[in-house]
Amino acid sequence: MRRLGEALRLRQEIVHPRDKPSGDAMFVGLEHVESGTGRRTGALALDLSQLTGRKARFHKGDIVYGYLRPYLNKVWVAEFDGVCSVDQYVYSVHRDIAIPGYVAWFLLSAEYLSRAPISTTPGQLPRIRLDEVAGTRFPVPPLDEQAKLVSSLDRKAEILTGVRDSAETEADAIRRLPSALLREAFGETP
Repeated sequence: MRRLGEALRLRQEIVHPRDKPSGDAMFVGLEHVESGTGRRTGALALDLSQLTGRKARFHKGDIVYGYLRPYLNKVWVAEFDGVCSVDQYVYSVHRDIAIPGYVAWFLLSAEYLSRAPISTTPGQLPRIRLDEVAGTRFPVPPLDEQAKLVSSLDRKAEILTGVRDSAETEADAIRRLPSALLREAFGETP
């Protein structure tokens, strides 16, 4: 067992409008990360010269972690370099201790949420502070075992995503069915 703070290093690269940044970047906000799965569902192309607020920079392989309402489990391992909201922590992982995917799966787990103290302050959304993340203990098997676990969990998540997508397609077809039947019954043409 180790503390997350031993495996994670907070990346503090902030892109600020006053610094007159230029170029394009992909933005991944909390709205672009699916709850509980570690799956990115979207991104937004940004012209950095048009920024109106601060953004945190992430790099491929970093963990992007939504600290507001942490029970929503908005955790993603970056697939590319980009920027995110300042409502997300960006962590690089000490690769001699852990694999980013392994740490991300732990952050997505019910076990993590049961161990991590989540602060609630009147008038604010629940959040988890940096020191609370860093102080949370997690199991650290050898790197080769971590890789096997990540591979297995990724495969299972992919299968579940396929099943869920198929079920959603079927549910959409079923929801459209009554309208089609009513049109047919009352002689309407589509």
